[in-house]
Amino acid sequence: MRLRAFGGLTLEDGRPDAGTITQPRSLALLALLANAGERPISRDKVLAYLWPETEPAKAAHRLAQSLYALRHELGVDSLVRATNDLRLNPRVIGSDLQDFTDALERGDLRAAVAIYRGPFLDGFYLGGAAEFERWAEAERAEYLRKYRAALETLAAADGQRGDANGSAEWWRRLVEADLLNARIAVAYMQALRVAAGNAGALQFARDHARRLRDEFDSEPDPVLTAAAERLKSTASAAPAGPSIAVLPFLNLTPERESEYFSDGMTEELAGALARVQGLRVVSRTSVFALKDKGLDARQIAERLGVEFLVEGSVRKVGDRIRLNAQLVSAADGCDLWSESYERTMEHVFTLQEELSRSIVAALPLGRSGSAADLVRQPTPVVDAYTLYLRGRYSAHKRTVEGLALALEYFEQAVEKDPGFAHAHAGQAECWALRGFLEFGDLLPCDAMPRAKAAAMEALRLDPGLAEGHTWLGVVQFLFDWDWAGAEREFRRALQLQPEHAYGETWYATFLSAMGRHEEAMQRILHAHALEPLSLSIRLCIGRFHFFARRYDEALEIIEEILRDEAGHLLSTIWAVRTLSALGRFADAVELGRRVSPELQTAYLRSCIAYALAGMGAAGEARRLCAELRQEADTGRPFTLFVLAGALARLGDLETALDTLMECRRMRDGQLVFLLAQFSFDGLRGQPRYERLLGEMRFPPQPFATPRLASLIGSRTSLTHEDRPAR
Repeated sequence: MRLRAFGGLTLEDGRPDAGTITQPRSLALLALLANAGERPISRDKVLAYLWPETEPAKAAHRLAQSLYALRHELGVDSLVRATNDLRLNPRVIGSDLQDFTDALERGDLRAAVAIYRGPFLDGFYLGGAAEFERWAEAERAEYLRKYRAALETLAAADGQRGDANGSAEWWRRLVEADLLNARIAVAYMQALRVAAGNAGALQFARDHARRLRDEFDSEPDPVLTAAAERLKSTASAAPAGPSIAVLPFLNLTPERESEYFSDGMTEELAGALARVQGLRVVSRTSVFALKDKGLDARQIAERLGVEFLVEGSVRKVGDRIRLNAQLVSAADGCDLWSESYERTMEHVFTLQEELSRSIVAALPLGRSGSAADLVRQPTPVVDAYTLYLRGRYSAHKRTVEGLALALEYFEQAVEKDPGFAHAHAGQAECWALRGFLEFGDLLPCDAMPRAKAAAMEALRLDPGLAEGHTWLGVVQFLFDWDWAGAEREFRRALQLQPEHAYGETWYATFLSAMGRHEEAMQRILHAHALEPLSLSIRLCIGRFHFFARRYDEALEIIEEILRDEAGHLLSTIWAVRTLSALGRFADAVELGRRVSPELQTAYLRSCIAYALAGMGAAGEARRLCAELRQEADTGRPFTLFVLAGALARLGDLETALDTLMECRRMRDGQLVFLLAQFSFDGLRGQPRYERLLGEMRFPPQPFATPRLASLIGSRTSLTHEDRPAR
């Protein structure tokens, strides 16, 4: 048995025939003894804490009754008794308090802070026992002091090692533990500046100020305000390093099908330049968003916010490659450098190295730029590399058909070279995305184990491959529910490949699902700075506001996307969900039904069913739910998660729970966002729902704390029924 005293007070007993401790004084007695550890407590002290106002003989009798009840309810004697002393029997009951103390004593600070899951005896109150309450308050403060000291030591150690992300994470947890401490807030802002840039640090300062006003009706400390102002001034005064974008090379090969090669060469060059210290390289997604848009160099540079552009063309005929490239100044459109290359496929990596070095030499990098090891040969087998480029070209389409075709190419590449780690990572990517039912086509239990096996094989072959760590983290997040493992992999990927927008986005998604909304928003804003034209990252910003239950902000962002990309299906789905969250059910139904019938996926129709239920059209909502249920039984897999929410909205709680349990059996990746969904608030307290939460072992959520709950409440104070239609 284990006593959990951090974040509450419960006794966990895994025996199937175990009793349940419900008496507050019995739990309080266990807490007293667990806190003492191996030091026994006298009966007189126990009486003074638990029955201070009771006549001594009666108090002693009540203690005897409590001891008997403990033995009877637990089915075993949990105490070790001396003449007049009591202590827990460590062979029967362990405690997180002892684990925390032991970890601190042996210097394992990471283990200690992982054990601390909230304030000592948080929310536990013992009436008529003022001495116990005073004791609990003093111990609560002491445990919190030790927790803060451990976090600060870890933050300093990671900072000294150069692990900026790790240091920022420890400071973030310190801020959460002591929201009013300006010194800690300033330290976190400084750590964020190193880890996520000025934008992330300043975003924290703004969010922190708003949070203080909303929760405490208090203005930020002048120390924090001054630090933010200094950061603004240094950000505007600091000279930025050179910035560059590699535009998609024109495909001059007669066969259109060879575009995979020209796009692949573009992506490989951008990846090589991204390894140069002091050079900012705009990532693939934003650059390819401008492909075939008919913009000139100045317009493209303005849209991407860069000073230099690389343009070029590729012609591949048989085994021969002809590549032309030029470096262009965005200021005046003049060529700073140009060159032509003719090589065979056997020397493709040599070509990439020569091209990268020539561009670096022509850039005004000074001594900060490093041109060592720009191109890393991923495989000695040229045919395997060609197949890999075909796979990347198809995978980037992010359609079910594209992912399926990419898998075929990656599998062929692995057949050519079983030691090709990048191709294994490509397989992991395709399996993982096809197994995520928001848009995938395979049951997660069929696809995700394959994704995990491919990612682990990639890492066995190359432990330093960032893509392998990213996709292993995705599987641990969406399928294994291994929260600590997922975060470890995401952070490792970003250590290996800093400034990687896609890796930042997955990590931010994980943080948002874990309820760490402030940190998630900072990371996704950093990803957006790296990929300013990525539609999926912009949508993630809206989604993260949704998960934090800031629905007005979410809708504003999503509607802006729809103005730019009218008819974008996934953005439309999230707009429908957000309108429903705001109580604008009729608007949600209207928007959903504007999508042509042939494009109305089961996911969208589930969202429409929820909105119909919310606006009182119960009969229509039930018919649509029945149709979707039949399709789920006979058609290709799709996420039942939103359908479960619609059923809950209709009041069919048991059917909603049945559907959620089906999501659990198939390991639907949407379940990781369970606690961020307003649509399931009505299921809280239902035994099956609570068991599901317990099985998933979510970390403590900000929604459970009074401070953030009050913040959320101030933003969503009206019930869905009370909100006026707009």
